[in-house]
Amino acid sequence: MKITIAHDFICPWCWIAVHQAADLKREFPDVEFDWVGYELFPEELAWPDWPATEKTPNKPDTPSRLDLAYLASGIAAPPSVTRPSKMRSHNALEAVEYAKTIGVHEVLNERLYRALWEEGQEINNPTVILHLAEGLIPNIDDLDRAIAEKRFTGQIVKFDNEAYAAGVFNVPTFFINGERYAEQPTVALRNAVLAAKQTSAR
Repeated sequence: MKITIAHDFICPWCWIAVHQAADLKREFPDVEFDWVGYELFPEELAWPDWPATEKTPNKPDTPSRLDLAYLASGIAAPPSVTRPSKMRSHNALEAVEYAKTIGVHEVLNERLYRALWEEGQEINNPTVILHLAEGLIPNIDDLDRAIAEKRFTGQIVKFDNEAYAAGVFNVPTFFINGERYAEQPTVALRNAVLAAKQTSAR
């Protein structure tokens, strides 16, 4: 079974998806994951400035949707490290597409996610990408060229219009047996895989 995951490195919900995919892989070793880049902020899309949230005096904190998502999936929030602000992700997504050509994209994908969310590295910087790819990508120079020339741009889907046309309105979106599961807890994804396997076994 192949499961496609629409994702972008800069999305905290996709950090959850990395853990969800690992959990599913442990339970269902025959499942393959195809991580497809859905670029949240391509170069032509301006980066919005969201207003700071003001705290109401004497009001207790309430969990956000993201807090609840961590709890629902049994995943701890990433460590409190300084991460690059307003970092675009196209180069990192290009690198994963390159890694697909030699069958090592799942490993590189996880390295990039961990470097950003656990260590705060600027994973869109080609120098950082090449360092993370060492020992995994045999031809580092060709990977560098591929990133520079945007060799795999055609495999990366841009928000908003292209993504919406493909049926992706949120990342991560898991495509399982023809159905879409957007920002779902692990139990929902597991049940979807089980249902798909039961269907295929009939």
